[in-house]
Amino acid sequence: MKKNQPIYEEMRSLMPYFLIISGVYLLVTVILCFANGGDYSLPIGGVYGCVLSVLSFFFLGKACQGAVKKSEKSAQTYMSAMYCVRYLGLFAMLTIGALAPFISLITSAVPLFFPRIAIMIRAFKTKEE
Repeated sequence: MKKNQPIYEEMRSLMPYFLIISGVYLLVTVILCFANGGDYSLPIGGVYGCVLSVLSFFFLGKACQGAVKKSEKSAQTYMSAMYCVRYLGLFAMLTIGALAPFISLITSAVPLFFPRIAIMIRAFKTKEE
């Protein structure tokens, strides 16, 4: 990934917000782990979900960057196809996580909302400035 590409700039600007949200979430899962008598599937699921969230957001950005180089009709088709592929991949990875006894499905699904939350926080913050 070249540093002058728009996806790099967008991800770099969202990274601090995502890291803060993820850090707080992982801290909460560790606290819940000890409160649940050492259920380590909670923080492991949180880490797994954070990794899936980052990968999903990265692939969305790469798809958008590829669509910009296409005509309007082919870009729409391309984005629809990439949307389906990305969500099928997420479904497959969450299914693998659900079948693994050491990964909590709930705590691995929650971080999938973190990029959207980070985007909203950044939008509010830049609106204030």
